[in-house]
Amino acid sequence: MRRVVLFALLLLAAITVQAQTKLIFEETTPEAYLMKQGSGNQAYLNEIINLLSQADVSKRGARPARKPEFVVRMEQQARIADAGDKLQLRVQLAKINVNTDVTYKGFDVGDILFPDRVHAKVKLLDAAKKELKVYNVTDVAFKKEGVTLLDTSIPDTAKIPQKYSLVVDAKELIYTAGSVAKARRHFDLIRDYYAAEATIVQALQDVNRIRPDDVDRISLQERNLRQMEDMYARIQNEDFKTKLNLRQYDPVQLSTKMADLKRQLQERRRAVDYALSTMDLQFFNKGMSLATAGNATAAQSYFVKSLEVNPAFAPSHLQLARLDFVNGYIHEATTRTLALLTRLRIDPETRGQALVLAHDIYATHLSRGNNLTNRGDYETALQAFSTARELCHNVAGLQCNMPVLRDGEGRAAAGMFQRVVEEGKRELSRNNLAKADELAGEALNLQRQYNHWLRSAPEATDLQNQVKYTYYLQYIDKGKSYLSAKNYKAALDQFDNALDLQEAYTFRGVNELPDLAQRAAKPVLLGELKQGYEQAMANRLADARTVASNAMAMQSRYGLNQDAEVLRNYNLLRDRIFTQECQNAQTAYDTQIQKAQELARNKQFLVADKAYAEAQKIADQNNVCQIADFTARDGREAILPGVRYQQMMEDVNRFVASNRYTEAIQTYNQAEKLYLAEKVNRFGLTHVSLYNYARQTTKLPFAAEVVQHFTTLGEEEIAINLLTIILDKNYKNRKTKKVQQQIGRQLAHQDAQLGLQEDIKVLSAKYSNNNRDLKKLKKAYEKGRKKIAKTKK
Repeated sequence: MRRVVLFALLLLAAITVQAQTKLIFEETTPEAYLMKQGSGNQAYLNEIINLLSQADVSKRGARPARKPEFVVRMEQQARIADAGDKLQLRVQLAKINVNTDVTYKGFDVGDILFPDRVHAKVKLLDAAKKELKVYNVTDVAFKKEGVTLLDTSIPDTAKIPQKYSLVVDAKELIYTAGSVAKARRHFDLIRDYYAAEATIVQALQDVNRIRPDDVDRISLQERNLRQMEDMYARIQNEDFKTKLNLRQYDPVQLSTKMADLKRQLQERRRAVDYALSTMDLQFFNKGMSLATAGNATAAQSYFVKSLEVNPAFAPSHLQLARLDFVNGYIHEATTRTLALLTRLRIDPETRGQALVLAHDIYATHLSRGNNLTNRGDYETALQAFSTARELCHNVAGLQCNMPVLRDGEGRAAAGMFQRVVEEGKRELSRNNLAKADELAGEALNLQRQYNHWLRSAPEATDLQNQVKYTYYLQYIDKGKSYLSAKNYKAALDQFDNALDLQEAYTFRGVNELPDLAQRAAKPVLLGELKQGYEQAMANRLADARTVASNAMAMQSRYGLNQDAEVLRNYNLLRDRIFTQECQNAQTAYDTQIQKAQELARNKQFLVADKAYAEAQKIADQNNVCQIADFTARDGREAILPGVRYQQMMEDVNRFVASNRYTEAIQTYNQAEKLYLAEKVNRFGLTHVSLYNYARQTTKLPFAAEVVQHFTTLGEEEIAINLLTIILDKNYKNRKTKKVQQQIGRQLAHQDAQLGLQEDIKVLSAKYSNNNRDLKKLKKAYEKGRKKIAKTKK
């Protein structure tokens, strides 16, 4: 309703003002300005006319003009209104247009020929045509929509009504550098339009040269098509249709030609994309055509190209395998056929053809293996049979004659086995033990690999035993020689090698070998025990223990368990290790005790307790050393109250850090009780109150929880003080609303019980210290007192 009344008042005021305003002069004058070469001092206009002259300029239906010219038309409206004590003056230019039959390369360019600025002189005349006031209007923006030359008010000092009039003189239409630039851009756009049309016409011819069926140069065809598409996009981005309004006038039918080119480009793109997406098939088909024509070499190159596009194209793999097979490249044909049938997804027709080829390859390997066996080339024959077996094993559906295959493998394996054994015997007879040993191993491998045919053949095992026994005797002879020269370590190495062979093989051993090994082992063992003792003395216990462990193994291996000299030296080493271990344990224990005592002096009781515990652990782990651990026990007991107090304070800090505020407050109170009960101050530790701890913390939510804690305990004054502190630290006031209200209610209840007669507002201001942040406390107090007072009434 208020809005309706306000609108009515405004409307009434407007009507009143209009009623008070009297129109005393109004004149509308049509004007026309001819713009041509040399019109006034207009260098920029002349430049625009020169630009127009550069085109094929002509007047429609008339002879060509030497220089273009055009007319700027407008309607000048001047009015004076009497508003009582002042005159309202207004001069406007309206209905502005450029009448021209001048075109630029066929396009109407009237819209770009408007002036940029306008100058004029407006005179206010009285009834006697005497100038009362002159207004120099300069540099006014000239707009097609209309121009306001003057819009002002002046005081009307005449005592009687006057007949005023307005006259506009010296009007000048100004062209600027901006006008020239605008014209130049538009003319350039028109020239670009014709250039674009020529490009489109050429493209309509070139698009027919793109051949999607040219598989050998499809990449070039695609690149040419992409260049034409980019060219089309650039011309389309010029937006000639909108900028030159081609819907109204399109002299060379650019829009139609572009639409035609777009359609043809889209057709070529679909065809090229299809060709590119099926290049494997395209190359394959061309390869098959060449193969049918008898040009196998060229066909092979196209099958390879097909696989370069799609490595998993099965038909091309099949044709390449066939060509390899026909040309005698049996290994390549086998590898490709196996991969085709076992690794690739393959259509049924291709699979059937590949199985036929695989059977031909299998038969070729089988025949080749038999021929090689007959010629005595057993190793190559076995490879041929192995490849045939691999085909049979891996290719499902391949029909193989397994008895023939096994028979061929058996004959080749037996021949190979006998050849290797005979060669090994010859090398043994020449005393070339390394080669003979290698051949014996090769024969045994053959026997294991072809166990079905060579299971009972003893030749390989006999050959190996003869080789190893020869080695065995050589080791013993070398060991004796080293023993005579008192090179006990070298002798023992030789005897160890002989013992290893004796344990590994079934030949009959030399009876004196154990005694020889014992004679060489004892000096070596005594030397190692001596070295171990020196290591224990130097506190290198890890090395000493390794020596002791090895010594025990040597005693057992070489029958020295009961040797008195060996036992005496071993016991010396063992005792020294034990003694050194106890010394190390005592040193470690003392170090931890000293560390704990120093930490306790520095009031670091928690860390000191850990050091005492570590000392006690060392004593427990080395109980055979009988370390007196009472120092650690007594030390821990002595600092226990300080340890418990510091542990509680650490727990408080941890609870605060993890936002477990209730647990933090409970633990702090327990720590305070412990501090007082156990007189922890005697350890030099200082305890601060919970209030001071909360006041100093940076965790304001924890301090707010402490405020709530003191409030619950009825410590309102402490709670208010702490609350004021955290609010000063920019803790959000809205989060303290409930606790402020609780404090206010509690104080109101206390004061009511005490019967305080002071003014409620004075008391509330006292409790809140007139702090705006505590206004919720103040309101809760006042409301609580008033409610209690009403209840008593």
